[in-house]
Amino acid sequence: MRLIKLTFMAIAIVGLTSLVSYSNTGTSKAAMMEQRTNSDWKGTESFSLTSAGPNVARCGAFPENIELTFSGSGIDTEGGLFNVNASACTNTTTNEIFDLKATDTYLQSGDQVFIEADSFVQVINPANCVATNSHAVMGRVAGGTGGHAGATGHARFHFANNLTPCNGQNAPAHVWFEGVAMLP
Repeated sequence: MRLIKLTFMAIAIVGLTSLVSYSNTGTSKAAMMEQRTNSDWKGTESFSLTSAGPNVARCGAFPENIELTFSGSGIDTEGGLFNVNASACTNTTTNEIFDLKATDTYLQSGDQVFIEADSFVQVINPANCVATNSHAVMGRVAGGTGGHAGATGHARFHFANNLTPCNGQNAPAHVWFEGVAMLP
């Protein structure tokens, strides 16, 4: 009789343990991190030149190096519509773009994402005054504000713009990208 009671008690304990284990199968920490990763981050934006001039401390000797600032708007799969403010240095002799930094501000939430891009050389087509990059430009997410505070990630950027000195026209530049955005 005592063996039967012990057997039932053991079965009851195993059953309760299984039930508790089953009911605690909520989202793991790894799955929560996965939910905060946008592995299909894509977007596009257009922006116009707002100023150009010397910034020796940031860009180096003038007139060979100048600082360019831009503003515009875009849309992406992370936060929807956004405004963008960007700046970069350019070497007017080599066509290298360097120290490119952008801040995307999402219209719906007000969150910001800070983006930095690697240096690249623009390929100029003098026949139509178009400047592009020959290979994808690597960039990284370098933080943010609000729900994007501490954001990280990386992306490949593609640029196409009018080369103003070539034809005197100031037309919007276009950028499109794909990558991964991660939130802490």
